[in-house]
Amino acid sequence: MGGSTTERGGLGRSVARHGGRLFGFGLSVLLLAVASLLLIPAIIVSGGQTAWGSIAVGQSIGAVGAVLVYFGWGHTGPARIARVDRAEGRREFAESVKTRIVLMAPVGAAASVVAALVAPDHPWLAVAGCLSASAIGLTSDWYFVGRRQPYAYLIVETLPRVAGTLAGVLLLNVGAPVIVGPLCVLAGMAVAAVASAAVVLLPRRDERLPLRPIGLILRTQRHGVASGIGSAVYATAPLVLVTVVAPGIQPVYALLDKLQRQLSVALGPVVAIVQGYVPRTDPRETVRRARTALLGGAVFCAVLFVGVLVVGPMLLRWLGAGEVQPPFGAVIVMSAYVAINVWESFLARGVLASYDQLAAVARGTLVGSVVGLPLVVAGALVAGVVGALGGLVIGLIARTVYEGVYVWRHGRKVRGTADREGERR
Repeated sequence: MGGSTTERGGLGRSVARHGGRLFGFGLSVLLLAVASLLLIPAIIVSGGQTAWGSIAVGQSIGAVGAVLVYFGWGHTGPARIARVDRAEGRREFAESVKTRIVLMAPVGAAASVVAALVAPDHPWLAVAGCLSASAIGLTSDWYFVGRRQPYAYLIVETLPRVAGTLAGVLLLNVGAPVIVGPLCVLAGMAVAAVASAAVVLLPRRDERLPLRPIGLILRTQRHGVASGIGSAVYATAPLVLVTVVAPGIQPVYALLDKLQRQLSVALGPVVAIVQGYVPRTDPRETVRRARTALLGGAVFCAVLFVGVLVVGPMLLRWLGAGEVQPPFGAVIVMSAYVAINVWESFLARGVLASYDQLAAVARGTLVGSVVGLPLVVAGALVAGVVGALGGLVIGLIARTVYEGVYVWRHGRKVRGTADREGERR
């Protein structure tokens, strides 16, 4: 009886601890998502549909730049930080800061040129949107996830970013030029990056942190960034392709794209919980936890699909400020994309990263791109917004199936090894 009571007490404390972390990270993501969504109607009212479309294209291209700046720490960082002591964690963080500062200038410049070329009607708006999105690659969220410090992240990074975005909303509502909106987002991210580095590194500034050469760091992170770039390109390329081949549907597609991105980002804490739950030193325990996470995740994503389908039309009416309204068929397909995309994140970032199989994630992303992107173009030309989104979903399904095969193979391999060891004993 006493042992049972102790176990129940331990379970209760574990649930409360995980619940508190989920709430902390969820609060950050909720604040960031709400602030970002508030900016959309302010931009549309201030600059019109064309200006909004140019900023949205720039942000999409900047999202790829952000992945290049981030350079895989979102995939590899949380598990790595969770496994090392604080001194080694600070060294990893310092290497990340050093590397990403070096990457930011050339990546931001190159992405800005592409954005200006893709959106020639409002090139400076596209560049501002691009830089505001690229700078997100300087985030330190991966470190705070690995350290399980959601409230430190809330204070030092989330609040400055939210303040910058809300400042943009306020300034646009009182008549500031539309370019001020994305520039305020950029300023908030810059303040957040400086604050995070100060909080992590300055308290131990006397501690010697021997840092590896940048070339070696880049090689170490190559699989993480390869899968990240592939994901970002697959998420970004459809809006660019739609802008080129079917510009008439671009504002509507951009609104749907923005909403699904914000919803996916808002669910980041759930993915972060899986990233911390699955990896263990015992491979058999890791496989068991991966199976539990994927089965529970499937139920969660089915509920998510229904939820997005219900609230999506209302959100889109508000975000479009009465000027942009997607058809309900597009909302159905977008809801499916959000749900499948979250489950694929469980698969790739929670399970395959724990299996050290990020190369499989990169290949899966390539498969999804090869299948999906041509279908986006064909769908946009034949069936408009619904067709373009349908092609995107088909590519995502192809990617998920490919990655699922690797998960199944790895689990079978681990179980086979355990069985042979048991027979030898």
